[in-house]
Amino acid sequence: MRLSYMLSKELAKRMILVHPPEPRKELLLSPPSDGIYLGKTRYLCTPVFWDPKKLINPHTAIVGITGSGKSYLVKSFLTRASMIWDSNAIILDWVGEYNKWVRQAGGTVINLGKEKINLLDLVGLRKRDRIKQIIAALDILVELKNHPHERDEIEEALDDVYEKVSKPTLKDVVRILEQRRKKHASRLLKRFTAEGSDFFAGKSTLNIKDLTEGGLVCIDLHELPTEEIRSLAGLTILQYIKEIMRGEGIKESRGIRLFVVLDEAWKIANDERSDVITIVREGRKYNFALIVATQNPTDMHKTIFSNIGTMFVLRLVLKEFRDYVKNSIGYSDFIDTEISRFGVGDAAVNMIFAERQAKSATFLMNKIDGEEPLFLFHIKGGNMEVEIEKEQLMRMLYEIGLNESQINIVKMEFEKNDGFVNGEQLVAMLEKFGYSKSSIISFLRQLGIDEKNLIRIFSLVKIRKATKGVVNVVLET
Repeated sequence: MRLSYMLSKELAKRMILVHPPEPRKELLLSPPSDGIYLGKTRYLCTPVFWDPKKLINPHTAIVGITGSGKSYLVKSFLTRASMIWDSNAIILDWVGEYNKWVRQAGGTVINLGKEKINLLDLVGLRKRDRIKQIIAALDILVELKNHPHERDEIEEALDDVYEKVSKPTLKDVVRILEQRRKKHASRLLKRFTAEGSDFFAGKSTLNIKDLTEGGLVCIDLHELPTEEIRSLAGLTILQYIKEIMRGEGIKESRGIRLFVVLDEAWKIANDERSDVITIVREGRKYNFALIVATQNPTDMHKTIFSNIGTMFVLRLVLKEFRDYVKNSIGYSDFIDTEISRFGVGDAAVNMIFAERQAKSATFLMNKIDGEEPLFLFHIKGGNMEVEIEKEQLMRMLYEIGLNESQINIVKMEFEKNDGFVNGEQLVAMLEKFGYSKSSIISFLRQLGIDEKNLIRIFSLVKIRKATKGVVNVVLET
């Protein structure tokens, strides 16, 4: 027993020489001007920088349940890329999650439901190449390969319309098919030309090339009427960006010039024929970096996992989802268990370095040390909207006596709603912290809320409490 104890003690002393499952520090460390700082590794606390020059390609995937920190990571990533490299970013936003943040950050939001994109624009391509892209998109979205005769008819009509019309649109293609009495083929396309769904059937109102140089841009797809139309929009814009960037050629530059974010783009991220897969497979060829994010990993084709340069796995609860990721990139049962227990912002990170490694390591980070993307907070009520700098609001809350824990609760409520909180929500929080009505009214006045809106806010508070027997609201002066 004594010998066993001594051996165990000696082994414990030597454990410090065992390197934990983390990449070598020289792979993770970079000068601040060369890489995006993400946080520190769990065991050795090594600072982690995302340096595209060290990776096999600049493309990134992010998976995690709702509330795990996906959008926070994306926002932090883009904010820091803009600061250190002056990078541009285009977010193809399927659910309208980013538009408020982009406006707050001084970017541009485009509601695609009010715009038009001509599906037949060539964007510098030869006619034959653009026809192939259009057919490939229709193969994915309307299963055109299941209709081989109609597929041939549509392709022939596209050939003809480019020859006969100087600036053709999808409506011209439908017209040719109808003239030829190809009813089924025309019907397959009419879903994209009917009134209310004709976003791709008229002259383009967007200049995609300008958007690639436009700083931070959110293309909001969520008001488009169907998933099919949203996917056609996303796929078409991605095709245009790919050709514009490829036409400019690979440029040696510091950092990444353009990031393209696809968030919840399941229909075009899970089909092997998609340009998403092509871009990931061909690495650096197209001169921009792709970020694909989703809460459901099975929405991403396994080719993305196996070819992408960087993978962030945030919290995943369902074993089905964890197994899909684990089988796609490979990591230990220990990491799989940790992923199921993650808190907000915890991450398992898989980086494929250009320098050959003994094995592809997935390592743990305790928290993504993100940039605070919400610089302005907004308090709303009725027609009122008060805007205040985040730090100023935090300072005012401290001055009226809130402790650090209470201030964090208020801050988290704002951040959870992209920087917006209703006046009655703020009142409810302050009341919960034990503040009197007169103290709350005084604080709201300091924020610049006038008497008319104070009455409206407290009236809404009264309505919410009515079921608990709360009676008339009286404003103290």
